[in-house]
Amino acid sequence: MKINRLLEQHQKTQAQGLPENLGDGYLMQHNRVYKGFREAALKAGYKFTRDRDEAYETFPLLQLPQVLKNRKIPYFNNVAALNGLTPVQLEALSWEDIDGNLKKNFVFHEACHGVVRALALKTMGPVPEGGDLESQRKLVLRMLLEESCANTCELIGMIEAADPTHRIFFEMNSYICLFENRTNLKNTMDDLGREVVISWMLLSYLQSNFLRHSLEDSEFQKMLNIVTDKKLTPQQIKNLRAQSKIAFLLSERFRVQTTSFHLRLAGIKTLPKTLFDFDFLKELSNNKGFPAFVREFVSIF
Repeated sequence: MKINRLLEQHQKTQAQGLPENLGDGYLMQHNRVYKGFREAALKAGYKFTRDRDEAYETFPLLQLPQVLKNRKIPYFNNVAALNGLTPVQLEALSWEDIDGNLKKNFVFHEACHGVVRALALKTMGPVPEGGDLESQRKLVLRMLLEESCANTCELIGMIEAADPTHRIFFEMNSYICLFENRTNLKNTMDDLGREVVISWMLLSYLQSNFLRHSLEDSEFQKMLNIVTDKKLTPQQIKNLRAQSKIAFLLSERFRVQTTSFHLRLAGIKTLPKTLFDFDFLKELSNNKGFPAFVREFVSIF
């Protein structure tokens, strides 16, 4: 796609979002998941800012605790570089020429984190504290639940990216885009409903973020019991198994490194192998606020 056509689409819709974030207004107009979590983040008191934040610029993953504490989500003016091109230059360049070079923003992912943190505090209580192993496990479960929700938001939001413009703008505002899975995921959602599929993917990502390598049969059945009380057909079960594999496409290196340093920043020194060795699905099921958390989370989509 020519850059001038992409920029035209941005300019037409820029007033509906952050004008200096490429595609933001377009996504606010055309992607209800993106819009839903933006509005929920604003309602939760989060602000989107272009104020210079050198720490975020150099290592955004490390700054998540600060983002959640200050309720300020940084972003960069990635439109300025395109606005500085002449009409002839804009016509000469295609998206493929600048893809991977133009700086992305992660306002969608960070907004999802902010919304989920507020929602978890409301429904499931305060973030657990304490130095004993049980308290540490409850803390890591809350941390990975939040990350799994953000993963799920990006996955489900991707379903609506049906055309090249939408896909480019969505990719410029997301960490992970698996567009090749959108049709099968949409079909499964049409069949089983949004609540079942969103809840299912949330738990699938949780398995992945707990550094499981695949979904064991026993865990599969526990997850089914959590997300639905309906009897599913063999084909529906097969479809859910297929969708759960998406969650395990997350980079293992990314999962290990990111989780490790966030745990250490939280003061946890217990080795992940010991820390993660517990029935976290049972722990979730025993939390009386978890069903309300899931219902409210799904309602934003």
